[in-house]
Amino acid sequence: MSLALIQESAKEVRRLAIAGSPLAVGDFRLKKLIPPLEQAGAKVPVFAQVARAISDLVNGKEADASANLLNLSTLLNAILYTQGQSGAEGEWQTLAMAGSTKAGTRTSARVLKPLVEALTTPGGGRFAVVKSAVDRGAFNDLRLIAPAIEALGDNFPEMADLAAEKILPAFGPGIVPLLKAGLNLKGKKQDARRLLVMHRLDAAGTLPLCKTALEDGSVDVKEAAITCLGQHEECLPLVLEQATAKNKQLRAAAVQALAAHDRPEVTALFTKLILGKDIDEMADALRRVKSPAVFEALLLEGTKAMGKALNDEAPGILRFYEVLHCLEGRTDTPTNDYLLGCFAKAAPLAKVKAANCAIAGSDLLRRIAEMLYRIGSPPGLDAILANQDKLPVDCFQLVVQTAIRVWSAEKVYDVFSPLLQHKKGAGKEKAAAMERAIRESMPRQFATGWNDDGDGLDSEESKPITWDPRWLDAAVEADNYFIVCYLARPGHKGAVDFLIESIESRKQYESGFTFHALARCDYSKLTDLFLKVVTKTIKKASQNNWAIQQLFASARFLPAKDLPKLDAFAATLDEKFVDSFLEALAPLRTTNPSVQP
Repeated sequence: MSLALIQESAKEVRRLAIAGSPLAVGDFRLKKLIPPLEQAGAKVPVFAQVARAISDLVNGKEADASANLLNLSTLLNAILYTQGQSGAEGEWQTLAMAGSTKAGTRTSARVLKPLVEALTTPGGGRFAVVKSAVDRGAFNDLRLIAPAIEALGDNFPEMADLAAEKILPAFGPGIVPLLKAGLNLKGKKQDARRLLVMHRLDAAGTLPLCKTALEDGSVDVKEAAITCLGQHEECLPLVLEQATAKNKQLRAAAVQALAAHDRPEVTALFTKLILGKDIDEMADALRRVKSPAVFEALLLEGTKAMGKALNDEAPGILRFYEVLHCLEGRTDTPTNDYLLGCFAKAAPLAKVKAANCAIAGSDLLRRIAEMLYRIGSPPGLDAILANQDKLPVDCFQLVVQTAIRVWSAEKVYDVFSPLLQHKKGAGKEKAAAMERAIRESMPRQFATGWNDDGDGLDSEESKPITWDPRWLDAAVEADNYFIVCYLARPGHKGAVDFLIESIESRKQYESGFTFHALARCDYSKLTDLFLKVVTKTIKKASQNNWAIQQLFASARFLPAKDLPKLDAFAATLDEKFVDSFLEALAPLRTTNPSVQP
């Protein structure tokens, strides 16, 4: 019995089941199948039965369409399952099984679509969308596996690395066959990332493939293979061979992989490399090397180089700078002790200067001071403060930050407050560094006049710092506008008078600082002063004047209880300013929703 007509009928029935049973009534595709089925039914009665079922559906009523479609579908499936081919030629094989930590497909299309588009299409802002989704755990849907694998080849490296390091590993070893299916050992970064993810999810199962990749892969894939093989003790001989490869990229990968192992052959290799010319390219590996012998060899090389640097020898200066670079990020006690020993020679180091050398002694001192500050040991911080006069001026903010960590608020004021009186030269630069330190200690909620979202300054969130109250008096006396704005507080009449006077003397775009500071001082006439400044400023300003827009933005600092007065003032404004002014009042209406324009 030929099943072509039955299979064609089943195909059309599936189509109508998706489209909806009401559309089956009068369907011309099904109608054209009735005559051949009736003709075949003369010999095979079941074909005639199918023809009658189709006729009942296409010639029936819409109200009966769903029942008729179900009857037809049931009949066709019964024929196909009893008469059709249900097997295949071939040998029995065990299917590969792998577990997965994700098994859901419940994510709504509204959430899924922007993630798929961000992973698979070019354009700006995509990384922020995906990073936010990763942070909130949105990658828990199996339908995101394929787009995430595609993202391994994204033109934006950060996106590709995020997919390899955060997104795909979360799905578990079940995705390894999918990654392996598209792996090209002769490929580029995309395939290297595939191999790294596969090894991370199934290290033992991927090990043979990594060995093959080391032999036959492209440079990028070989680099990934070296990284993987370096995590297996039994494969270290293979990695050691690559440590002397001609390709710089492979050498660096091998050295990185070997740094995690404390073995005699690894120690011998690193000790030899430290004496070579390529120490800078192995800096990352030396920062995390495990062998004490290698670390001692590095410090010995640094000591020799510093001796040459103190003699103003350019090669010694450069070599010493490279050794410091190799120690960057280490916080162990031996590193701290070595840096303290170097810093003990701050006076002669400060005078180092060689002809035709871009690095001077001041650069070396700055580097050492920064490293000691990051380590944060009490002896290191004390050494920075004890040698502050030997450090370059542009390192003074580090001195101030160190003092804040070590000294009391009173001592910080006593030592540094005289700097505010300096108006030129090195003293002026140090005063600016002091101002920066105060600014960066402010919480992000410290709003500026030109920051529409109400966030604070551009510094990162800092631990709260208590400043001596006398700083505000010193800032007023030194006419330091910004420090007064940062430290203004209620009950300080001198600060309030200073800020009111600054309205006339400061630039218009700085008004946001002034009104915010006055608001924190609880200045009772803040709204009246604001309206006075607005009235004066708009007389000669255009609608799109930037200073006007920032002045309007300062309205967020006004008391919400004065909204009626502000709305009444808006009615008197020129039409071109009204909309901007009312938009600036929106934050106040959130505070006092009962008052609407």
